[in-house]
Amino acid sequence: MAQSSAANGRPCSEKKTLDDQARNTDLDNDNDDTIIERSDLEASDEEKYSTVPTKTSNSNDNAHIESNVNVNLRFHKSSAHEIEEDDEEDDEPPILKYTRLSALPPNFFRKDPISTSYYDENLFIFGTHTGLLLFTKPDFTHIRSFRAHKASVLSLYTDGTYFASGSMDGTVVIGSVDDANDIVMFDYKRPVHAVVLDKNYQKNRSFIYGGMSGKVVYSYKSWLDQRTELVLDEENGVIVGIQAIDDLLLWMNDKGITIYHVTTKQVITTITKPSDSFRSDLYWPRICFPESNMLLIAWGNYIWSLKISLKGTSGSGAGTSIRSRYLPSAPSLSFRSSHEKKVEIEHVYKMDFLISGIGSFKDDLWIVLVYNQPEKNEETGKIQAQNPDIKLISSIDGATVHEEEIGFDFTDNLGLNDYHLGKHIGERSVRYFIMSARDAIVAEQIQLDDRLQWYLDREMYLEAWQMSQHIVSPIKRLTYGVSYIDSLLKQEEWSEAANMMLKILHVDPSDFPLTDTKSTLGTKASTTSLIEDKEALVKEISTLWIKWISKFIKAGHVEEIVSVVPADTRWNLPKKLFSEILDYWIDRLPESSKFYDLINTWDIDLYDITLTTAKMESYLEQHEDDTRLRKLLIALYERSYNPRKAIPHLIHLKDPNIFGFLTSNSILPYFIDEIPTYITFRFEKPSDLELLPVNKVGAKLQDVIELLVDARHEISPSKVIQVMSDNHLDVLNYFYIEELVNIDELLVKNLENVRVQLYGQYDRSKLLPFLTSHDNYDISKAIEICERNSLIEELIYLLGKVGENKKAMQLIMEQLNDPRRAIRFARIQNDRETWDILLSHSYTRPEFIKALIELADDKSNEYYNPITILQNMNTDVEVEGLKDSVIKVEKENEMTKIMNDLILRIIMKRSQHYSQTYYKDMIRGISIDEKDFEYLASEYEALAVLADTSEGKYRLAKETELLPDSTWAKKSFTSLGPKLEHLKALRQALKLQNS
Repeated sequence: MAQSSAANGRPCSEKKTLDDQARNTDLDNDNDDTIIERSDLEASDEEKYSTVPTKTSNSNDNAHIESNVNVNLRFHKSSAHEIEEDDEEDDEPPILKYTRLSALPPNFFRKDPISTSYYDENLFIFGTHTGLLLFTKPDFTHIRSFRAHKASVLSLYTDGTYFASGSMDGTVVIGSVDDANDIVMFDYKRPVHAVVLDKNYQKNRSFIYGGMSGKVVYSYKSWLDQRTELVLDEENGVIVGIQAIDDLLLWMNDKGITIYHVTTKQVITTITKPSDSFRSDLYWPRICFPESNMLLIAWGNYIWSLKISLKGTSGSGAGTSIRSRYLPSAPSLSFRSSHEKKVEIEHVYKMDFLISGIGSFKDDLWIVLVYNQPEKNEETGKIQAQNPDIKLISSIDGATVHEEEIGFDFTDNLGLNDYHLGKHIGERSVRYFIMSARDAIVAEQIQLDDRLQWYLDREMYLEAWQMSQHIVSPIKRLTYGVSYIDSLLKQEEWSEAANMMLKILHVDPSDFPLTDTKSTLGTKASTTSLIEDKEALVKEISTLWIKWISKFIKAGHVEEIVSVVPADTRWNLPKKLFSEILDYWIDRLPESSKFYDLINTWDIDLYDITLTTAKMESYLEQHEDDTRLRKLLIALYERSYNPRKAIPHLIHLKDPNIFGFLTSNSILPYFIDEIPTYITFRFEKPSDLELLPVNKVGAKLQDVIELLVDARHEISPSKVIQVMSDNHLDVLNYFYIEELVNIDELLVKNLENVRVQLYGQYDRSKLLPFLTSHDNYDISKAIEICERNSLIEELIYLLGKVGENKKAMQLIMEQLNDPRRAIRFARIQNDRETWDILLSHSYTRPEFIKALIELADDKSNEYYNPITILQNMNTDVEVEGLKDSVIKVEKENEMTKIMNDLILRIIMKRSQHYSQTYYKDMIRGISIDEKDFEYLASEYEALAVLADTSEGKYRLAKETELLPDSTWAKKSFTSLGPKLEHLKALRQALKLQNS
């Protein structure tokens, strides 16, 4: 690596313009630093942009992998095919929109053709073929301009603070962007094609340049403030490009693309130019940085995609300047860590066109400016310049996905190097500057509002609606959808229009108004406004639904609209519309079942239930056997709270569940008289009510009985019983009463006669317990019932109750032939006549004789004695087991006598004990206080002995103390009689006093 030294450029003693410098060529050194003064050139205030017409086409050029040319190199070749122009209007909006750049001063493009440009984040620099430099802000606000060179400006660079320019005249001008006095020029006598500043130029005043000399030179100031130049590369052809990215330096010459790591002072890699590439200095390379670790190089008809990554650690710090990395001073020598860089070639694409500029685009695309070589006009035979193209290239495979021709005003005599493509990322959009020597066009990515307007201009309302959700207000977006649906209806596309309604007229359930939006409870005006906007949208959509549903119905396209009609009651659409749709499907029964689907799906509040049910009634009059529709009508009446209208249809169907329907709808009391008819629906034949066993009838009617019992407060039991009785449904009355009794017997009070009848008819086992436990029934009717049903035991009880003992006894003896039952009956009646009847009929009956003897006891002794029975019985009557019965009676009598004697002894002994205890208590004395006795005795008044039961002591008290008005107190008695009368009177007086 060669190193050369040049004398420091010295500033001139006075400020000179570049024109003056052009006239004064006797500079002390070829590399003198020269102070440059700004010119008075100002920008014009005319309009900056004007529209540029373009023609567009799309293509998908396939890229092919050709060969590997270096380590990690993947070589692709794009075989572009002819892109056919479509005469018809495109269905998609353009990707880019174009405007002609007119914001530059008037002399640009005419007197001062642009040779190069540079686009920084906050600064634009333009260089001309006349050596003029123009500085503007991104909005083209003029900063300053001056003539920096005598010939074409070939290279521009800025770090935002300082700029550098290289020229065909061999000079390099470096200066401050803001300070016109801080500027210096170097003259290298040979054209400078590329120049970049060291990243720390503000401190070290170092830069890198190269050009026709074939050298890549690092220029810096040495320790003694002498400018020194370090040659990084030479003798490899003309330098046509230099670029710096962080601590990497790239330059392009005949050798290819050299990537140099400044930190390690090593060439990382050299990408050799393909053998079939164009001459290096013929077409200059274009470079851009899509990302911080990505690099794109377009050179001739090749594109390289490079990836920069970390490999290892060593070397000096990344924050140092190029000069300090190469030639650190002795005092500043130190060891610093750094990261070794690695550069990988991701893609190499060989294109079938020449590239004048390249930049990154969205969606993994690259934007390239294509230079089209002049072509011979077949008609005139003259060589005709061609406009360049803008192409979008896929970074994945190098295929062309989009292409547009750029309409420049002046293209004659312009070569590839006269076109440039620059990119600037602004706050609102990304702009691409397509520059030529005599014209400039600004391309911008189409924004959403541009796309929207493009669709609207072409009446592509569906696309406009689809993309405008987040661009315009919902009301505005709705108008696009409405226009699209209207266009479909004009084209008789009814089905598609209906499907689109479902999308375009969709409203989120949360957008339906829930409360009064004008309430003062709102906390923010913006919130209220938003709610009102949503309400307005819902109202407008509701109006559209009404309009289009009516239109579909009138046009006879109900089948298309029915599946999209909103079935949410919050829409509050006219009920008549839904009823008309239902009428349409009723008319198509039974071929179509759509009517049933709609009824089962739609809320009953959507349609006019009166109109719909009337239509169904009319249909059923003509089609009585349509059970499905009839059942649906019943359900509708129930859902619409008109259950009474459903009853005739339930009767027509003989629905056994009619009772449940009546009860669930609380209308059972209105149909109590029809219940007997409804009951017959439970049986296959009416005669089953009489022929089936009672328990089976009860099982079939169990739910009916429970429903009637549950309705006892609305329908009185007496009413139910009367209706059932009138219709010969006593069996239901039986189960009904039994259920009532289980709940509360008071419910069947005054129904005793009915119960007697029902028990006698359906459950004899309950009749006798009922008769014995109740009195409030008609005995004569009960006797009649028992006689009619041959209920002997119950009849015996009733006869005994009315005093027909003889008749009752005769039934027992003749019908039942039960001596023990007869004896029990006589004991219950407990009268002489009954016993006499029993005894008179028993002397000739062995079973009765034996029972009378065996069952004799103290109660029966009053009416008969077993011995009397034996004496009065017929001698010719043979009583089986009589001997045993007599012995048994005798033993029982003897045992009874023994027991009585024992009891008597116990009673006598206990009586004697109590008598003796009482006597001892009577003769027992009591202890009283002697002094009290002497005092009270001296009063000559009757004294009473009072017992203090709590302490078990006694005391004396004068009678007047107890009874002040006593007439007995001062009297004296010598005999016992008056004394007892006195004591009796005293006790009575005390008793009255205490009461």
